[in-house]
Amino acid sequence: RSKSMLWPSVWDPEGEFSPSRMNTLRVLDQGRAAQTRQPGEEGAKVPRKALAGLRILDVGCGGGLLSEPLARLGATVTGIDPTPGSIEVARAHAERDPEVRDSIVYEGVEIEELVQRSVKFDAVVASEVVEHVQNYRDFVKSCVTLTEDGGSLFFTTINRTVQSFLIAKIAAEYIFRLVPPGLHDWNMFLPPEQLEEALETNGCHVRLIHGTFFNPLTQTWSWLKSTDLTYALHAVKSPA
Repeated sequence: RSKSMLWPSVWDPEGEFSPSRMNTLRVLDQGRAAQTRQPGEEGAKVPRKALAGLRILDVGCGGGLLSEPLARLGATVTGIDPTPGSIEVARAHAERDPEVRDSIVYEGVEIEELVQRSVKFDAVVASEVVEHVQNYRDFVKSCVTLTEDGGSLFFTTINRTVQSFLIAKIAAEYIFRLVPPGLHDWNMFLPPEQLEEALETNGCHVRLIHGTFFNPLTQTWSWLKSTDLTYALHAVKSPA
C-alpha cells in the first residue's frame, strides 16, 4: 500500500502507525527541554502549559501525532508534510478538538519552501523523519536555518547498525508488522555521530543524545543508554 492510503487510520491506536505515536514521556521531555534549553529527566512532571508562547515547527508531521500534544502544552505549532493525504487527516483531527485547533497550522509543503519565506521558530522537531530524506545534510541545514538563535532542535531517528537492521527493519516491518513493510531503507538510517557532525557544522551544539526503545507489548517508549537501535537528539543553535 502507498503511504497516502494509510493516513486515514493513522490515529487508530491499534493501527499500523501506532508505534509512531509519541507517548507522554517523549512529548513532555522534548517539550520541557524546548522551554528550558535543558534536557528533560525521565518521569519528571511538566506544567500543563509548559510551552506557552513558543513557536514550534513539526517537520514531517504526518497526521499530527506530535503536533497536537505540543499544542496542548501551549505551543503555537506549524506542521508540514508533503505526503498526499497527511495534512487533510491532520487538519480534520485537530478541528474536532477545540483545545488545539486554533493553535496549529498545517501545510502540505517541503521544508525548503519555509526556508524561502525566511520564517523562524523557537524549536524545530523532526521525529522519525531524517531517515527518509535523500540528503540529510541539506535537511539538517534547513532545520537549523528555520531555528531562532538560541532555539532548540529535536531529532528522533534510527541508527544504522546490525541491531537496527534486524529489529527496526526485519522484525518491525516483516515479522511483527509494527509498521508497513518497505517503509524504511536501512541504508538511509543515520548514526548519531553523523547527525551531530551535521548540526555542529551548521552552528549548533548538541546537548543530549539518548537511546530510545519502543515496547510493542505496552505501546510505550523509554530511554536507554545505548543508541544502537533508535535515539533522540537535542541540539541548541548558537547565537550568530
